[in-house]
Amino acid sequence: AVTDPPQEPPPLDPFAGIPYATAPLPASTKVLLVAGGDDVANFAAEIVEQRELWKHAGLHDDEIACYFAKPSPDALASDAEQLVALAPELRRCYSADPATLHAHLRELGRAAPPYLYLFVTGHGLPPLLRWKAGVEDPNELPHYLDLQRGEVGRFDHHAIGLEAGDGPGLGEVETLLEAHRAGRPPEDLILTPDTLAAALGQLPPQTPKVVVLQACFSGGFIGRPDDDGPSPLTKLPNITILTATSAARPSFGCDPGAHVTYFGGTFNRVLAQELELDPRPPPALPWRSMYERIRFVVETMETIAGERPSQPQMFTNVPDAEPADASAP
Repeated sequence: AVTDPPQEPPPLDPFAGIPYATAPLPASTKVLLVAGGDDVANFAAEIVEQRELWKHAGLHDDEIACYFAKPSPDALASDAEQLVALAPELRRCYSADPATLHAHLRELGRAAPPYLYLFVTGHGLPPLLRWKAGVEDPNELPHYLDLQRGEVGRFDHHAIGLEAGDGPGLGEVETLLEAHRAGRPPEDLILTPDTLAAALGQLPPQTPKVVVLQACFSGGFIGRPDDDGPSPLTKLPNITILTATSAARPSFGCDPGAHVTYFGGTFNRVLAQELELDPRPPPALPWRSMYERIRFVVETMETIAGERPSQPQMFTNVPDAEPADASAP
């Protein structure tokens, strides 16, 4: 008799005994490191690596908060070795879901830290409703989606996935709208320029804010395409923003087997070089020159790989920031 070949046993889950942190966020928190994607290991690898850089620069554990999404079964199968190594390093991290992150940012607004640094790495999408409908003109949305009043303004924005928890995943537009109609506010469901600006807007105006976003289409958190106008994040005072891409371009290195993303890995290398030369807090770093070095390396990697440029972006309205290079966007 012919017998079926033995089935591969499911991969062991190194996160099975690691609950998300539930302790109150320390009031001393100044640095937030967020790995939003659950389908590959590289996002978590980037925040683990970066936490060590900030600690070597003199920050204490209670000044750094980390967030991650427990890996999916596919991630456990494709990135098992890397995830096994990362699991112990993520034991004190919170759930990377929109409600938790926005709540913590609002708490820090009340705590008024001397500065706030936020690094988010994960998957991103262009304006969600237009992406779902496959149209470029938001006026066409009613022809393709059953929408209620105000939903275009709340949800048709660029977004970065924070995939922990039981909320809608990135791109699950129908589930997102259903949850909102059932009473959940946008900031509990999704990370967009609007929700992030509202949370960071709780900080005192004089607080320096540095935001680094590694995701496809993350440039939409700085400038929106066509007639959408600038992002509300750019209206906050004392803010510097770096993104992995322009508003209309994907980033690279987000696939299984990649240890880090193109932008996230390069960012951490440049950050390590700066902190090795002179350990100092985020607001004191030379962000313009760092951005230009990161952009050059990422563009070189993309050229070698034959990829279209992702076009990393930078915005700052900090008065004492370095002058922009003439070649910078």
